[in-house]
Amino acid sequence: MWMDRSFVKNQDNKREGHVGDLWMVHGGGFYKVEKMLMGPTEVPKVLHWFKWEAYWTWMSGMFLLIMMFYIDGGEQLVDSDLWAITGTQAIFWGLGSILVSWIFYDLLWESPLAQKEGVAHTLTILYAAGMIYLLCHTMFHRIAFIHVAAILGTWMVGNVLLRIIPRMKKMVEMSKKGEAIDPKWAINAKNRSTHNTYFTLPIIFIMFTNHFPNIYAHDHNWVLLILMTMAGASVRHYFVIREKDSLKAKIFAAIGILLMIGTIAASYEG
Repeated sequence: MWMDRSFVKNQDNKREGHVGDLWMVHGGGFYKVEKMLMGPTEVPKVLHWFKWEAYWTWMSGMFLLIMMFYIDGGEQLVDSDLWAITGTQAIFWGLGSILVSWIFYDLLWESPLAQKEGVAHTLTILYAAGMIYLLCHTMFHRIAFIHVAAILGTWMVGNVLLRIIPRMKKMVEMSKKGEAIDPKWAINAKNRSTHNTYFTLPIIFIMFTNHFPNIYAHDHNWVLLILMTMAGASVRHYFVIREKDSLKAKIFAAIGILLMIGTIAASYEG
């Protein structure tokens, strides 16, 4: 996201499809990256695809979820004070929440509502908040947090596996044939990639909270989790826009920090 927002159009570059380039320093060397529009340019023989990082992360995470909490019949998932169900029912509830959440999210962003980003983003946020509330009121607290992270992680890998990569492959094939590319494919893939950026820090924060029972076992743990998620997204937004709008970026950084401080302070009360 940072790189994509940092490209500057090179007025001396007359190559068809040129969008911009970027100079970076890393590991003792200089790197020049150029962004090209797909379609009018010749497709290189070797293309590097960024997908297995997402696939293996999700597969390893789901493996750990099953081995740690499902393998014993799901008894660890149950909190009888919240919901009197069996371990097997809790497993179906946990896996079902992940699957249904992906279906809702994907259908929303494939629907005409995706053209109205403000509405679609609001519905996504409200749905995520609703799932946080439901899981924290139906599952054992620590494991409820983990399932929220699993939902966000599934949205991320689903975006890559089912939407971004297939559409990018179509765009590559069309470019090879010299045919026009539907700009909606690029816009959709970009939207999904942008979403993944904002899901990252909330997931990491949730991983950390499993070491802090004063957060996940709090009487209002669902509120703290929502605040943490908002904090993570705000901090991520700072990193995304800091090169283009320094003042706005600092405002979002301040919001994120205040939300984190508020979450920590509230976790020691009640």
